[in-house]
Amino acid sequence: MFPMRNNNAKNHQYHIISLNDPSSAITEQYRKLRTNIDYSTFNKELKVMNVTSAFAGEGKTVTALNLASVYSQAGQKTLIIDMDLRKPKVHRGFNLSNSKGLTDIITKDKEKGTIIQKITDTLHVLSTGEKMPFPSEFLMSKKLKSLITELKQQYDRVIIDCPPMTAVTDASIISKLTDGTIVIIASRKTPVEVAKTIMKNLQENGANIIGTVLTRVRRKDQKYISGYYYSDYSDDN
Repeated sequence: MFPMRNNNAKNHQYHIISLNDPSSAITEQYRKLRTNIDYSTFNKELKVMNVTSAFAGEGKTVTALNLASVYSQAGQKTLIIDMDLRKPKVHRGFNLSNSKGLTDIITKDKEKGTIIQKITDTLHVLSTGEKMPFPSEFLMSKKLKSLITELKQQYDRVIIDCPPMTAVTDASIISKLTDGTIVIIASRKTPVEVAKTIMKNLQENGANIIGTVLTRVRRKDQKYISGYYYSDYSDDN
């Protein structure tokens, strides 16, 4: 479990501090999250990870963005995929267009090399593309599963941003495609019973939960929490 401290979240929506300020103390906290993940799964293959949360506004998108960034800074070829087909946000973190993306590869047979956008040599982005009328059916398609298998061979790390668990079932579906799931939970916002329920639902659907990130932890509460991960940023979703 990796908790995050969040201050002034509304002023830093989709801010990729690890990319914009790689020497900052906050970026170092994201590196600690990366290290914790790697050490906790050192004897298992963990190339594809998805990030979800209980509710919107808990910090999942910014966590996914910064985690992808610090993996790429470590020299690992990293792809971040936006699979929040209803409310895509990853492209906003990089000021990219979302006119084409994942849906074009799957439904229009577009070559993925022409759709994936390159931020640096080691950091690439696959946005959602146009909205789909039936996202759940899209996520369960054999073509998407095949694509993830291909990407797993081409990248060292694939980070997938998912919708919140309490909104739709998409995250549970996506978890079946990945090697591990990270759950974002906001301190003082997410009821304990809700957190337990989403964990149970993920596990029952075959998700490998590798840890949680606790966001919005107040500074005065830190002395009561040990062994967790902290960061200062969150997002709308």
